[in-house]
Order: sequence, then C-alpha cells, then structure tokens
Amino acid sequence: MAEVEYSTTAKLPVETIWDFVKEIDNWAPFVTGYQSHEKENENDSVWLLKGDVGAMTRTLKFRVHITEWAGPERVTFEMEGLNEMMEGGGVFQMLAWEDGADAEAAPAPVRHNWLQRLGLAILRFFFRLFRGRAERADSADAGPGEGMARLTFTLRMDPGGPMGPMINAMIKPAMLVAAEDLGNRIIGHLEQEGGAAASN
Repeated sequence: MAEVEYSTTAKLPVETIWDFVKEIDNWAPFVTGYQSHEKENENDSVWLLKGDVGAMTRTLKFRVHITEWAGPERVTFEMEGLNEMMEGGGVFQMLAWEDGADAEAAPAPVRHNWLQRLGLAILRFFFRLFRGRAERADSADAGPGEGMARLTFTLRMDPGGPMGPMINAMIKPAMLVAAEDLGNRIIGHLEQEGGAAASN
C-alpha cells in the first residue's frame, strides 16, 4: 500500500478551511486528473479521474465514502475502485496553531535519499509545467504563530490485481506531488478569497 502525507500552513482560521473542505464541490476540481464527481448523498460520491502511471494513462472511477465528519478538525474517507481493483482512503486534518505548544503536533518531515529527491524534483517540474503552480501568499509554510492554521492531507492507495505491486511502486511519488498540489490549491484559493475580501 502506498501512503503519503503533506502539510502546509497559512494565516487562516481553521473554521475558514473547514467551511471550504466540508463541501466537496468546492475543492473537487483541484484534485489532479479530475474529470467529474457525482454526489449520491452527504457521505457518498462517485469520482472520475484521469491519470498517468508511468507510460500508462488510466481513467479511474471510484466511490468515496466519508466515514467521519469531525468539524472543524477532520474529515476521514475511504475509497473503492469501480472500474479498477483499487482501495484506499485518507484524512483532511485542520489544526489551529494559536501557540507554540501545538507545534509538537506537526508531522515530522519525511527524509528522502538523493535519488528520491531527484525523482520528486523531476515530477514536480513536469507537474507544474502541465498544471501550473498553485499561487500562495507570503505566509505559506511560515510555521506556527498567532492566527496560523495547518492543513494536513493524508492519502493511501492499494492497487490490486496482477499489476498491483508494479503500480504500487510507481504511484507513491505521483501521489505525494498530487497531495502537495491539492493542499496548496485549497489554501491558495482561500488566501486569494481572503485577500479579495480584505480589499473590498
């Protein structure tokens, strides 16, 4: 099973992030490879994504089930492939950083060897070349402080079938770059909206 986690901070109230994240329609188009989604009810939706894994281009259709709406701190979900053997899940977690004590709750940065760092740099380059860079405010990743919030996105996927082990080995770096992009696009959008509201 491939699992990735990405965290970023912003000078936004946790409630602002929660109000945006709790409505799937707000951020669904920010997901890498997004084609469409259809909500069946408050907890279930069907998603269609198109993505590249190595030399293969795949269209994935999967069901997402929200297992926990714990606002304004956390949304937990599971997913199941409908046209591919795949399962997984993830968590959006929002944390207020009102004082230095909360800094201990920050996840430790993942250390990569030089080859992994090179691979991620190449992936990020091509990812931004085709998708563009998520615009962020100067406060991005400024660390803990008054009025700061941290958004952490964790994603795990377990492809099945005879190609599962090969896909599993190739997908993790792409998942990390996609998680970074999603987190930064959500926060960047909220920062821009906040800036526009402040200027009015």
